[in-house]
Amino acid sequence: MISFKMSLEHVTPLDRKQIEYLVKAAGSFSSHIMYTHRSRTINGKSMLGLLSLGATGSSPVEITVEGEDEQKAAEALRRILEEGVISPKSYEDAEELLYRIKEAYLDILGEKLAALYVHGSMAFGCFNWSKSDIDLLVIVRSDPGPEKLRKLVQTLADMEQDAPAKGLEMSVMLESDCNPVGYPTPFIMHYSPMHAAAFREDPEKYCEKMRGADPDLICHIAALKRADITLLGPEPKRMFGPVNRNDVLDSILLDSPDSPEELHRDPVYVVLNLCRALAYRRENVMLSKLQGGEWGLDNLDQDYQGIIQAAMNAYMSDNDMSYDSEKAEDFMYDCLEELREPDPA
Repeated sequence: MISFKMSLEHVTPLDRKQIEYLVKAAGSFSSHIMYTHRSRTINGKSMLGLLSLGATGSSPVEITVEGEDEQKAAEALRRILEEGVISPKSYEDAEELLYRIKEAYLDILGEKLAALYVHGSMAFGCFNWSKSDIDLLVIVRSDPGPEKLRKLVQTLADMEQDAPAKGLEMSVMLESDCNPVGYPTPFIMHYSPMHAAAFREDPEKYCEKMRGADPDLICHIAALKRADITLLGPEPKRMFGPVNRNDVLDSILLDSPDSPEELHRDPVYVVLNLCRALAYRRENVMLSKLQGGEWGLDNLDQDYQGIIQAAMNAYMSDNDMSYDSEKAEDFMYDCLEELREPDPA
């Protein structure tokens, strides 16, 4: 059991959003969490309890944490309280950011902007500000030229400080390349946080070179057809032609990890991505990472349930993934073995 006292004078009275954040943070741990103020003790995972605690002024509050993960839970709660219970960014903040991007892109491109789509975790409804990026696909009626393409990228670069943890990613395609969908799929501009330094160093040079064909785009389009947020333009099934299953499978394999180092660099992404890759291979359905994890729990080897669940728990919270590295490597190699077999369809 861990117990500590602290004054909440710097944060009280807590508003409803702050209390929701505290309850959510407490709920991400298995330990029992209690708050005691004067003679009143309440459950730290209870919204009503925290609302009724009445902790104002300099009178200290005692926080007691007991359970298997008590050390991590106590450290997390202490940090949250010391920092002023600043609730994290939310889906609504992401929506506001998308509105700003849409307005900026309309101003830059005008009639050349044929469609603007959001795909990935936001479209699938499993967005997590601390674990997700925002994926954009821009469709233009004709090439707007290097200066306007540079402005599209500059808009995202300028908004990075307001973006989620993994940033903003965008590809620009010509409308004429949307139907039929080629593979690798042509694009005339691409930007993501991994390219931010190159763009800042020489924007003109970056924009000259950043066009070509991308194997990943076929998967983005397949996902977009299943779940999308259409900010502007026709729905995806009217914009894009059919996607070839073999092309999608090839794209999935190219995007799969090929070393333990890649797995351990981002275990949540790798584990959940492998689950949804196998879901597509076996059932021809494109899922989100979270849906892929749920599918994996139902369909993959029982020996890997713990690894998959750990990845899902981390994805849905602000915590790192705690896992057996050897078991995770076994999971990765088994998934890759199946993905590399001849397509059964």
